[in-house]
Amino acid sequence: MLSFKKTLPINELQVGMISANDITIQGNILLGSGIAITESILINLKKNYAIDELEVYLEDNSSKSLKLKTVKELESTFNEFSSNLENIFDNISTLDVPQMNELRTFSQNIQQEFTATGIVIRNIIFYGSGNDSIYRHSVNVAAISFILGKWLGLDEKELGLLTYSAILHDFGKLELSKDILNKKENLTSDESDTLKTHPVVGYHFVKQIPYLDPSVGLTVLMHHERMDGSGYPLHVSNDKIPKFAKIIAIADVFDELNSNRYAKKIKGPLEALKVIQDESITELDPIYCNMFLNQIITYYMGENVLLSDKRSCKIIQIQINDLTNPIMLDDNGFIDLKKEKDLYVEKLLI
Repeated sequence: MLSFKKTLPINELQVGMISANDITIQGNILLGSGIAITESILINLKKNYAIDELEVYLEDNSSKSLKLKTVKELESTFNEFSSNLENIFDNISTLDVPQMNELRTFSQNIQQEFTATGIVIRNIIFYGSGNDSIYRHSVNVAAISFILGKWLGLDEKELGLLTYSAILHDFGKLELSKDILNKKENLTSDESDTLKTHPVVGYHFVKQIPYLDPSVGLTVLMHHERMDGSGYPLHVSNDKIPKFAKIIAIADVFDELNSNRYAKKIKGPLEALKVIQDESITELDPIYCNMFLNQIITYYMGENVLLSDKRSCKIIQIQINDLTNPIMLDDNGFIDLKKEKDLYVEKLLI
């Protein structure tokens, strides 16, 4: 039973919350009182930068209440998932059937926990996966892959298989030396060749897990393949790359960019989006990238950020054809980064 109202910032709204007021834009009702917020409504609200907050109904303690988490609180959940995944990887290496059940439960928990799209995206942008290129990275990639899969309209079964694939995509790294995985300098040719064996190692292990759909193993094998054939280990291209592998490739790049582990060094979170856009020309699937970018930029709008000159301001609008030069707002008025060539968005503020 809905019993009390709470005013929330636009970026803390979740799908399923009930609006407590009419939202009217230029005489048209964008969202009526008593109406549940859907994903499309949430995107429209964020695109209309005049709306900073919304009053919603929440449930009382006598019924199942909506769990409102901050980015910092969700970070604890990400860390817990990462620790759990490390234990699961240790367990499933024995290939006992009950341990497949443990992996299934973990996948279901990820899908249930990461339904609040905005807060998940903000967490990954802000924290990335740091130096943990296996467990936390795999949790982040699973979260982003699951979100992108929903945006692409995958059905429940496909989302489940996609999440399995994302969780296991870097399992083969467990066989690699930590000296290679954690090396800050450029890898030698031999070290790079060794690193590139991890999809094959992961594939040979994953395909032995009882009752796991074969598509998961193929995705693990091919998540580093690229549309132009420049990937590895098979150097296949275009339609020869499985759908799940194309999705995970985008999520993989996105997390590595936000974790400062990508080969290309970037200046701030918006340049991460520009890299994905640039790589959609030749390497990443352009249709999936277009969906990813058009959806995800709505979650940057309304965010407080720090500019390179240390001014704090809010992102008001981002154009898909000019991702790194949004329109900003601070106490002195609007800032158009198209006209401020020496400025860029340095980081997201919580």
